[in-house]
Amino acid sequence: MLSSITLSLGLALLPFTLAQGDLSAANNLTDLEGTWTSNAAISTGGTFCVPAEMKFDYPTNTGMSFSFTNTGFFEEAQYRYNSNASNPSCIQAVLIWQHGTYTLEDDGSMKMTPFSSDGRVQVQDPCAATTDIITYYNEPTTMTDWGIIVDPDTGNYQLRLNRYDGAKLPYMNLIAKPPNMLPTQVLTGVNASGQTNTRKRSLTSSPLDVFKRSSAPARLSLDSNQIFGVAAVVGSVIVGSIAMI
Repeated sequence: MLSSITLSLGLALLPFTLAQGDLSAANNLTDLEGTWTSNAAISTGGTFCVPAEMKFDYPTNTGMSFSFTNTGFFEEAQYRYNSNASNPSCIQAVLIWQHGTYTLEDDGSMKMTPFSSDGRVQVQDPCAATTDIITYYNEPTTMTDWGIIVDPDTGNYQLRLNRYDGAKLPYMNLIAKPPNMLPTQVLTGVNASGQTNTRKRSLTSSPLDVFKRSSAPARLSLDSNQIFGVAAVVGSVIVGSIAMI
């Protein structure tokens, strides 16, 4: 009896730990939940990207933002410049948006899996033949580790992410909890039920093509009731003409 009590007390004194892959709030995910940004000018959600319209709303400054839910969904927004060493005047402006699901692995890493039909990227290149291109974007990402600290300068929570290639992403501060996000579901293409959410527009055609009208004169289009009505009128005219002969 005494040994069983001793064992129970010993177990109760052991530190309570959870696997890193556990997505419950007890695994510190409550701290990860929210919208994080490296610059207040850029944030997920809102109008940064409207994937169904293939459109970005340019922020006033560069930066990146990530949002996470405590149910395993993420959203990413980036606005950055790519320099050109051979031609400094040919600086590219790149906007990236995607969302999907994420998992926290037992080795401390984080894996993000985007919804493949929803991601968008826009590149502005003043030295390219086409200076403003927007296409689909799908880049699964692994963060080797992540952590949240309290910024000693601001007192705010700060998220730090280290990418799979060793690159350290800019520190991001918590700006919203719960997070600012677009709906955490497939927004374009075919959803889980097999229904088409939004028809994809050809990337080779101009957006103005959607609103073009043919310059040919309009054709007369009649339904079956109108056809019978016209036939009856014509028949009456013919009969009346015969009666007058």
